[in-house]
Amino acid sequence: MKILVFIKQIPDINDIKFDENTKRIIRSGVKLMINSFDKKAVEEAIRLDEKYNCDTYVATMGPPQAMDILKDSIKMGIKHGILISDKNFGGSDTYITSRILSEAVKIIKPDLVLTGKYSLDGETSQVPPEIACLSNYNFKSSISGIEIKNNSVTITRDEDNGIRTMEMELPAVLSVSEKINRARPVPNIQIKEEIKIYDSSIIKNISGKESPTEVIDTYKIEDSRKNEFIDFNKFIDILNSSKNNIKNNNYDKLYDHDSDEIFLGLAVDDSITSREISSKIAEINNNKMKIVFIGNIDPEKIDGMSCHEYIYLKDSDNLYISEYVINYIRNNNVKHILCPSNLNGRDISSYIAASLGLGLTADCVDISLKDGKMIQYKPSFGGGIIAVIRSKTSPDIATVRKGMFKIKYESYDYFVDIVNAEKKEKITEISYDSIGNKFNKLNTNIIFGIGTGVKRDYINKLMEIADKMHASIGATRKVVDMHLIPRQFQIGLTGISISPELYIAIGISGADNHIVGIRYSKKIVAVNTKKSDIFKHSDYGLIMDSSEFIDKLYDYINSN
Repeated sequence: MKILVFIKQIPDINDIKFDENTKRIIRSGVKLMINSFDKKAVEEAIRLDEKYNCDTYVATMGPPQAMDILKDSIKMGIKHGILISDKNFGGSDTYITSRILSEAVKIIKPDLVLTGKYSLDGETSQVPPEIACLSNYNFKSSISGIEIKNNSVTITRDEDNGIRTMEMELPAVLSVSEKINRARPVPNIQIKEEIKIYDSSIIKNISGKESPTEVIDTYKIEDSRKNEFIDFNKFIDILNSSKNNIKNNNYDKLYDHDSDEIFLGLAVDDSITSREISSKIAEINNNKMKIVFIGNIDPEKIDGMSCHEYIYLKDSDNLYISEYVINYIRNNNVKHILCPSNLNGRDISSYIAASLGLGLTADCVDISLKDGKMIQYKPSFGGGIIAVIRSKTSPDIATVRKGMFKIKYESYDYFVDIVNAEKKEKITEISYDSIGNKFNKLNTNIIFGIGTGVKRDYINKLMEIADKMHASIGATRKVVDMHLIPRQFQIGLTGISISPELYIAIGISGADNHIVGIRYSKKIVAVNTKKSDIFKHSDYGLIMDSSEFIDKLYDYINSN
């Protein structure tokens, strides 16, 4: 059994600075490190080697100094190291990076390829599925458990609404989640293994200049909220007004269109995100193109989606959806494609982009049209900086997160075409454990956010409060990493985005990657023991211990 791990050297995003004059990231003096998710992939390869006696490889693409993380991986227990480095590879976007790495796969011929689920500097999740597509390997993302059995692997996958266990044929590419293990420290030892270099004499005829996307601008996110410090009684007034506030549902109508130019949307797994994407398309399309959606959601669950036609792929899987969309694009005049940035939406869109050689931008926070191109606004480096990206290829394609767009348009008379699909992936499902109804979905008028400033034994108390108020609870990534709240309720750049009437941030510091996920909240109240960054992004603030706040709110809710 041969295992290859792809890793990436990234700057410490906490030390990244932005030069407003040059519009460039300041990297000078910033510490470089192995991407934390990739380190878990390295750890998992070592554990599989210890259990099944595997031959393990680690590879990274980067400048000569990226040799450091290869050496660290070998010190941890990996047997062979490969540096993929050449000036010709400079400036590669995710597609060209995936092409280069897939060539390394063809050379090494591993049975299993492991990666982290994304890199913290870019957070696209595109490279692993694109490597799989270009290498003709099976693929699954967000894996939290791996067992090898003959010519297959049994894997546990963290999905949007639960945990699925399945068996997959080898060879395969797997991207691992943060839950898979706790990586061992790098021992202070010398290594004897010689690290090989793969340059353009080995990986030929690929250049970073071929990248199908280009960054045309960058800017730092500035928050327009002006915090007012209040007492608990004032908070109760704000809470009550938000509870009674009904969201405006006066939607604009979508009119018929007979153009042969198509703006294509994907409806994958989540009906709310599908309606948000369709509404955004209707808004920027300005009635110029026909809007068509393709997806796996029952038409009854997306009634009102803003489109002219919906193609429902009944009983489909990711591979079937991907191949159907690819054929549709080849046979129709598709100009733009917008997809959901949920778990399966990312994998499907990456497969489509890799198959057609398209420039894909992931996790956009906004989309616009200019001169016939889709302009894509993507957060990077923890969410504090926005890169403005344009695709050189056509159609252009991007993914967006839930909660990024308001639903402004609706339609009830679109044509529905039902296609009886089939399962094409070489996967056998073993079991599925749903997260159940313990937590309300993050689409209520009021949402509580839990940070590390909330004591563990107060989380259940806050859940009781939320249940009585018909509110929801989410959390920061650190709280999710501590396994106190399910990953499906993580709010922020690496979780989901929300747009409630009122967001109550309790014990949250205010890191950029969390702020990206709450920026569409109508009102934000922050509770913290000291004046932290969260107050810079809030409408109201309480300087108050989180336990005291929760106790007082608990007493108020139970007495009214």
